[in-house]
Parts: sequence; structure tokens; C-alpha cells
Amino acid sequence: MPAQRNIAVLIGSLRKASITRKTAKALIAAAPDSLRCTIVEIGDLPLYNEDLDENAPPSWTRFRSEIANADAILFVTPEYNRSIPGCLKNAIDVGSRPPNKSVWNGKPAGVVSVTPYKLGAFGANHAIRQTFVFLNMPAMQQPEAYIGGAADLFGDDGAVKNDETKKFLTKFMTAFAQWIATLQGPQSESFDDFMKRRETAAAAYVRGDAAPLDKMIPKEGDATFFPPNGGTVSGAADVAARYDKDAKAFGPGGTTSLEVLQSGASGNLAFWTGFQNARAELGGHTVDMKLRITELFRFAGGSWVMVHRHADPAAEPETKK
Repeated sequence: MPAQRNIAVLIGSLRKASITRKTAKALIAAAPDSLRCTIVEIGDLPLYNEDLDENAPPSWTRFRSEIANADAILFVTPEYNRSIPGCLKNAIDVGSRPPNKSVWNGKPAGVVSVTPYKLGAFGANHAIRQTFVFLNMPAMQQPEAYIGGAADLFGDDGAVKNDETKKFLTKFMTAFAQWIATLQGPQSESFDDFMKRRETAAAAYVRGDAAPLDKMIPKEGDATFFPPNGGTVSGAADVAARYDKDAKAFGPGGTTSLEVLQSGASGNLAFWTGFQNARAELGGHTVDMKLRITELFRFAGGSWVMVHRHADPAAEPETKK
């Protein structure tokens, strides 16, 4: 069975018993098995202030990480004064910063607007879509979801009371799953197949070619690299830059192999640990290396991406002139 896609569900009302939250939970219940929907809370996010970016509040870091790890975003919002609530706009602003590190970039989006009144919160539905243009979030256009009279749709236990509403929510979530698949492709790559690509990428890397590895690492969000010579690199962009820089140190004649001692995949997470044996050309010399390796992966956008690599020398490198 293909791995599920992670869907972050953002709720534009902070009230615990809000009909918007009830609607979000009903949408989650109506989602097909291909979607794993999780509510990402926004009520603890301080108002965006650029002064805080140098030492971001923990809630900002938590929120940005959860959105970065999602494959798509579902926004469920009421309407405040013909627009979206301030808490939801603040969450969008927090996720879009710092500059060039937006966690929204490229993620498919769906919008459901909710109101106890008759107009279906039309203003909020379209106001939030304006932000998607700048955030580069492709939004599903059909079916539209303007849920009016929402106070009468749920029982005291929060369950949807009528079959027509259930059918519509199921139709919407099924279409959302298809929309994501259209943009991101089928979710069919097994971890075993990915590991074959991983070994091919490792072989190219020790010949100075970082391009195959670049295709399997995240371009935004969280990532870490502990290189063999010590230190730590954090953040997807910085990790990608470090991989590219290190690859340029290798000459074209290198070879490598991965000796996998343990590996496994569960849901959207996977790992392998073992050794990497390499004969590399460095500075005009041939160097034999044996590294202890641990790598962690996340399934996103229809494929596995490497979010952590820890490499330690298993032995002193042998240099041959």
C-alpha cells in the first residue's frame, strides 16, 4: 500500500467548540485513506514581528516545521468582516518568513469556508486565495466549499447530522486527494526502490556529481547534516549547499558502496544505518574511507527525501599516492 500523504489542517477559529473546528474534524473523517490529516494549531503563535526572526519563538519553529513536513494544506476558515480571521493571516505570515524560506512554497491547498449564516463565508474563501498567488500555492478550484447554515449541521456530539452534508464532505476530500496527486504524481515509490536510487546517488557523489543527491533532499524546512570532519549543518537550504560544496572536492574516479546493517520504513518515515565504503580522489590522491552512517527520510511529494545524515569515520582514511 502506498504511503499516505501528510495533510496539515489549519483552522481559522480559536474557539474550542467552534463550528469551524467541527467542520474540520468532519472533513478529516471524510478523507480517503490516501490522506493522513492532522490539525496544526495556530493559537499559540505570537504576532509576526521581524525583530523575532533572529531568535524565533518556539511556537514559530514548531509551526514552520509542521507545515514544512506536510505535503499539502487544507484551510478551514470562518469569515470575519468579509475576510479571514487575524489568527489565520498571522499563521500565513509566520510561515512565509524569513525571506526566501517560506514553508508554503509549492504546496497544494484546499479551502473550506464556514458560517452559521447564508453566504457561506464567500469573502473569507476568496480573501485567503489572494495570498496563495504570492505564496506559490496551487489551490483546488472545484468543487468549491462555501458551507452556510453550519450551526445546524452538527449534533451535540459534533457529528454531522445529515447524509447530504456527509456526501459533500466526502466528495470534497476525494477531489482534494486527486488534486494533490495531479500536482505531485502517484505515490508509488517503495523505500526499497528509493534505496537503489540512494546508492546510485552516493556513487555519483564521490565522483563529484551532486545532482542525483540534490533530487532527493528537501529544498525547504528542517534538515540536518553531521559531516565526518565534525560540526553540524541545519536547515534544508544550508544542508543542500553543503552537500553541493563537498561534492566539488571529489575527483571523477571515485567509487563507493553502502553496507546496510539495519533499515526500515513505517508510514512516512524511514531510515538506514550501516557503513559507507569509498575510494575517492581528493586533492590528487586516492583515499580509502569507511564511514559509519545513519540517514533518516520522510515521504513527501510522492517520493522519499533525506532529512538527516550523520557520518562518522569508522577508521582513519588510508591515502595512496
